[in-house]
Amino acid sequence: MGQGNVITMPDGIRRDQFLNWVESLSERQSPTWLGLPVNAEKVLLTTRGSDMIAKLLKMQTLEDDEDEDELAYKSASVENAQKKEADGRPTWMRTLHNSTKAWLKLIPATLQTLRRTVENIKDPLYRYFEREVNLGARLLLDVRSDLEDVVLICKGEKKQTNYHRSIISDLAKGIVPSNWRRYTFPLGITVIQWITDFSERIAQLQAVSKATTNGGAKELKNVPIWLGGLFNPEAYITATRQCVAQANSWSLEELTLDVTIADKKQAGDDCVFVVIGLKLQGALCTNNELQLTSAISSDLSTTCLRWIKTQPGYVLNKPMITLPVYLNATRSELLFTVDLAMAKGQEEHNFYERGVALFCSATIG
Repeated sequence: MGQGNVITMPDGIRRDQFLNWVESLSERQSPTWLGLPVNAEKVLLTTRGSDMIAKLLKMQTLEDDEDEDELAYKSASVENAQKKEADGRPTWMRTLHNSTKAWLKLIPATLQTLRRTVENIKDPLYRYFEREVNLGARLLLDVRSDLEDVVLICKGEKKQTNYHRSIISDLAKGIVPSNWRRYTFPLGITVIQWITDFSERIAQLQAVSKATTNGGAKELKNVPIWLGGLFNPEAYITATRQCVAQANSWSLEELTLDVTIADKKQAGDDCVFVVIGLKLQGALCTNNELQLTSAISSDLSTTCLRWIKTQPGYVLNKPMITLPVYLNATRSELLFTVDLAMAKGQEEHNFYERGVALFCSATIG
């Protein structure tokens, strides 16, 4: 049974014989007895470590114990702090001021929206990215406006409202403000993690906007996409399917998703879309074939999503396994499933026992 000693059932039929067999088992129980990898405990400890680091990051944003009395800023103490001189501000306010200025430098200043024309609005992929860019532009404007207001309030140059009090309270605790929660991300992440991830998302949309401006809607097929960095990644998969069906006058029901890893997109193939940033957990992909590994996860190189037309009764030549694709490592959001080839000698049930899966974003979660 995998790595480690194989367990054989006892030949007895009486209760005492089974009890003797249980007592004779080694005190060191290998995870392989349950079909898990030998390093299963390491995976659990890594997850717990990540959670602990996230909690420590939150704690770093809070003021020291000696300043706990000044945390009463929730009940209008910020107004009193504004009347003090700059060097007389409480510790939490000075920390928040410096952090906010750093975040404003990290976040892109603007995001150009896509220009709609009579021709490009017919493209399903263009319509999808138009929604993505519009959402990103609105959120970017609100986030920068909120952060700029916080800077002015911390400097005593702007009077705060209840809305600002709520944002300042969340940011001081390392919590993502509720008005910024407009797309799915793991619960419990710190505002620092969210800012970094959001900046990378906007940077990707800037590349999409630039490609569309220079080459039109047709260039969207040639832009490598970080799937986990999209606000609505499921809709992207649907848009690629609609795009292929429309270009070839095929029915959506006739199309099947074929995934190729570590392969370059063939020139002139409009049915292929390049995805980057995927991670494979519990297995390794070599020559576009999966095999189990003791490594926790591995980065996948360029991944090509190809929509192919299949006929009734279509059968693949290689042994395939269906794996889930999750939004992030928390595995709370299932996006879709993919069929991948297994290496020679690999058994399908072993992959399911190990919980092998792909996830799109490793930046957060």
